[in-house]
Amino acid sequence: MTASWDLIVVGAGPGGASTAYHSARAGLNVLLLDRQEFPRDKPCGDGLMPHAAGEVALMGLGEWLDEPGHGKFSGFSIYTQTAYLRQKVPPTFHGPHGYVIPREETDARLVERATEAGAELRTGVRATELLRSSSGSVTGVEAVAVGDGGEPSRFGAPLVVAADGIGGFAGEGMKAHQNSVARRQYFKGVSGPNKEDLHVFITRDMNEHGAGYGWVFYFGDGRANVGAGVSTKTLARSGRNLKDFYDRFLEEPEIAAWLGDAEPEGPAKSWSLKMGMWGAKRHTQGLMTVGDAASMIHPISGEGVGYAIESGRLAASWAHEARARGDYSASVLKGYATQLRQKRAKEHISGYALTNLVPNLQTMEPLFAACEKDPAARRALVEAFTGDAPTYALLKHPRMLARAIREAVRS
Repeated sequence: MTASWDLIVVGAGPGGASTAYHSARAGLNVLLLDRQEFPRDKPCGDGLMPHAAGEVALMGLGEWLDEPGHGKFSGFSIYTQTAYLRQKVPPTFHGPHGYVIPREETDARLVERATEAGAELRTGVRATELLRSSSGSVTGVEAVAVGDGGEPSRFGAPLVVAADGIGGFAGEGMKAHQNSVARRQYFKGVSGPNKEDLHVFITRDMNEHGAGYGWVFYFGDGRANVGAGVSTKTLARSGRNLKDFYDRFLEEPEIAAWLGDAEPEGPAKSWSLKMGMWGAKRHTQGLMTVGDAASMIHPISGEGVGYAIESGRLAASWAHEARARGDYSASVLKGYATQLRQKRAKEHISGYALTNLVPNLQTMEPLFAACEKDPAARRALVEAFTGDAPTYALLKHPRMLARAIREAVRS
């Protein structure tokens, strides 16, 4: 081993940077590894929900969020086949607004905060193996320089956090399979209305065979993030690919009109998502997973940055606890997985269940139409989208449900 640390974090995205920041602030000697250099582009919807903004502020970046050029949204405009729902961001502990900031900028600032807190960053390094002793205890990480055919390096630590997203570092049986895919492109000069809203389109094309939606999220500098995402079940059932769904979304009459005078900035880019806290294992002896690696993406909105940062903060607290005890066993680190489940499982797993139990979102059109006429139910629907409430909170609105059932019978 070339050197030893209290904690090694593999992956310097939002989850990894948060883990490194909070761990270093707590006094741990932290090594943060990433295969890329920063700043770097990361395909994403770029939206920071209110809870995400709260987590970013906890990392000392509250004023940065409000810098000129950052989009700031205070409401949602949701377009379905039969309804238009406009709703202000529900009041929450985190405030009545969120932000739209390119991930290239967000991730670079989070990494900078981690190094300012004392974490050591090494980029251009790809972790290849989790090292264990003959007794099974974690002893560190083996890594190679990207693009270098030289000998691998070994870095020692009794505890590792895997924050490498869909990468394969954490090992067999730790990570979930992807269950959704998305594609986005930046445009300048999008002419749509209500730029203070996040615009969400639940189109017939994306929802005949499963679940998906398109979006237009405005930055504060004249640009917009335009994208579409669908479940992998939708791809399988339709026999189509993601690019085809995205291209057809751009041809939707409303979107085509909004993009009539717009100019694309760079090519469209795609990425995979693992949603709903489903199928991922978040701890074992000497190892925790955070962010996308822990399947911490909301199954309805697809938002993952806030949950990644939050999971990193919680993992850091358990890293500190493990070091204080001198015990990195699975029984200690189970506290992290339990705490995360207590905080987020209701919203994530209920949303995951909904998207898997409903054969396609077209069957929910009566519900959308009923919510359009019921302000309280409309707010509950948006809270489910933002992750501030479980989907079954809609059951608290029996009149809306009765109206939806009547509409479904008539159709």
